[in-house]
Amino acid sequence: MFRSLCIAFALIVLAVADADAQPHMFWFNDPVGPDDTVIVTGSQLDAVTAISISRVPDGASGGDGSAPRSVELIQQDAQSVKFVVPKEFAPGVYRFTLTYPQGESAALLNRPTIYWVQTSLGDTVSPGGEVRIFGRNIVRRLDRAKLIMVPERAGQPVTLSPSAGNLWHGRFRLPDTVAPGDYRLRLSNGNGTDEDVVDAERIHVVPAVAETGAIFNVREYGAFGDGVINASRAVRAAISAAQQGGGTVYFPRGRYLITGPLMIPPHVTLKGERTDLVNLVWSDVEDPPEALIAGTSHFAIEDLTIYASRHRHIVAGGFLNGVPIPNASDIALRRVRIRASAFRGHTTAEQTYQRMLKIEQQYGQFLDTIRLTGDRLTVTDCDVVGSGRSLYLLKASNAVISGNILNNGRLGWYSFTGVKRVIFENNTVTAADLQGTGGSINTLSPDVTGSENVFFANNISKAIYGWDREAISSDGGGGFYFGPAVSVAPDQLSLPGPANEHVIATTWVGALVMVVDGLGAGQFARVVRFDPAGNNGPMSVTLDRKLAVDLDATSVVTVVQMHQNYLIVDNTFQDVGVAAQFYGTGLNHVLAGNVATRTGGFFDRGMTYHHFQPSWQVQLLNNRITEGNAYQAGPDRTIASGEALIAVQAVRSLGVWNLPPLVRGVIVRGNRMDNDSHIEVTGVTPAFPGVRDVVIEDNVIGASRVGLVIDRGVLLTTERRNTVNVIDR
Repeated sequence: MFRSLCIAFALIVLAVADADAQPHMFWFNDPVGPDDTVIVTGSQLDAVTAISISRVPDGASGGDGSAPRSVELIQQDAQSVKFVVPKEFAPGVYRFTLTYPQGESAALLNRPTIYWVQTSLGDTVSPGGEVRIFGRNIVRRLDRAKLIMVPERAGQPVTLSPSAGNLWHGRFRLPDTVAPGDYRLRLSNGNGTDEDVVDAERIHVVPAVAETGAIFNVREYGAFGDGVINASRAVRAAISAAQQGGGTVYFPRGRYLITGPLMIPPHVTLKGERTDLVNLVWSDVEDPPEALIAGTSHFAIEDLTIYASRHRHIVAGGFLNGVPIPNASDIALRRVRIRASAFRGHTTAEQTYQRMLKIEQQYGQFLDTIRLTGDRLTVTDCDVVGSGRSLYLLKASNAVISGNILNNGRLGWYSFTGVKRVIFENNTVTAADLQGTGGSINTLSPDVTGSENVFFANNISKAIYGWDREAISSDGGGGFYFGPAVSVAPDQLSLPGPANEHVIATTWVGALVMVVDGLGAGQFARVVRFDPAGNNGPMSVTLDRKLAVDLDATSVVTVVQMHQNYLIVDNTFQDVGVAAQFYGTGLNHVLAGNVATRTGGFFDRGMTYHHFQPSWQVQLLNNRITEGNAYQAGPDRTIASGEALIAVQAVRSLGVWNLPPLVRGVIVRGNRMDNDSHIEVTGVTPAFPGVRDVVIEDNVIGASRVGLVIDRGVLLTTERRNTVNVIDR
């Protein structure tokens, strides 16, 4: 049916002018080293006649360079070609050149590919503050990498050395003497010449703001802090006094009995003497407030402990009547401990059931311990226990979630929904209830069209036994459109097919367009404008960039909610169903340096998930599975008892096979699987391959009853330098 529609469309539509037959490169994988395979995706690549590669010299001296060397073209067709970096080359930046009848095209491997820049204040930073850069090949040599701040106006550039960093991120501290103003950023990762730098984003340096707000001691407003006399009126009086000009509502050592909600005005901080010395205690009541502590914008909670029994949300920031407030920002929780349980004490089975039923009827799975939305959000060094989700971020940007212990409650999980620029690092995620689960980066809201730019690093996820058992997953079913498309301008597409009957988002703006078949396959862009069908023609979308290759009557696109640039690196997963997975739509994700024990493993899945959702340009690098035995695990909990795996999979609806590939451009390299685990790449059917262009190399599979599986539904696979130990079943 789908193929027939495309053929019919080709017969009745005048195609745009033929694209130049000259090859175009869309993407290539890095980081790579000597003897590693490179995939180049693009258009008209079957016209390439030769590829040469050389190593770019390091530094001003030009040392360690190499002359261009011809390499073999591997698995070449119109949409891709592969080659191998010569094993004699030293690590560094490589220049490769494609030669074809019309000329040449060159590109650099292992230069920085910048996903995003994030400072302590979003894109604003003060002298002495920190700039962080995320992407690929960010810091290759810590001793030589540098970030150059070029002033937009008069002044000398400022050069910063990284205080820390690796391939995926770099940290750079500004000197205390840097002048305020606007700066362009340029990054060198330490390899290549001194001039071999890439442009990053712009930042704004502003003077540091001294904290001059008044202090409002709750004791001076009548609070005793003995845990017996109700302190609510005194605390609210102190908050009201602080509201006039901002300031800090201070709690000396004590136990403060509170009833009802506390509303924090803008520019007010609730601060305790120390986390272990200050307790805010809510009595157990039948009908608790919507949130125990809430604020709209520009507020903070620091250095105190919150106790509660039956509860709804504990802390809510940036919402009004449950709806995100436009321009909410600058909300922080620092060194806050939360101990909230609706099931505390000697409850009977009937009481437990009734309390759980009430939560489910009011909130479903959306009862939140910490619930935040807005820009510049901070949750650091907190220790959280609640009856539902530990943390919910909705439409959050420039968020830092670091150094926390997050305990999910009954049917609880953490949720990052419609987020961008989120740092989630050095946290411990577990379940305080055997029905608790892990969490996801998702688009599970009609008000969002994507999530992107998430750094999930150095976290520990453990002891997750309930629900989906996913420590970290992407998620979000559905989409907007799947069908033929034609370019009417370099940045505008006509969509003659019908829209998805079940579009779950309220707007197309921000959605991802992926060219999945025909001319131009492998390109992508964002929607900046959607025009519905009318008397003058079919639907159309305007894109955020010009496509390198115009689409014609053979081209097929999918329009989906965005999942882009997730860096899942150096985490530890133990006793979970899925360690980490990309589930459905995915673009430019990295899963690297993670360790899994007693989990289902690591998964990259392109899917028909209520819509055609591809996964492209994903890299699974240097992960380790130490103990592979899995029990009731995997993405669909289908591993009753079996081996863990690293899997690249195209998952289609039963009986629907005549579709373009769901997965393309995936690297599985350098992974170590100690015992009872294997690698699996499945595209299902050779007639309509679900996976294309996969490299599987330099992996070590220990004792396994399966080893390495690549089915016939995978097109153009390179498998080399793997060590596989298959044992008898």
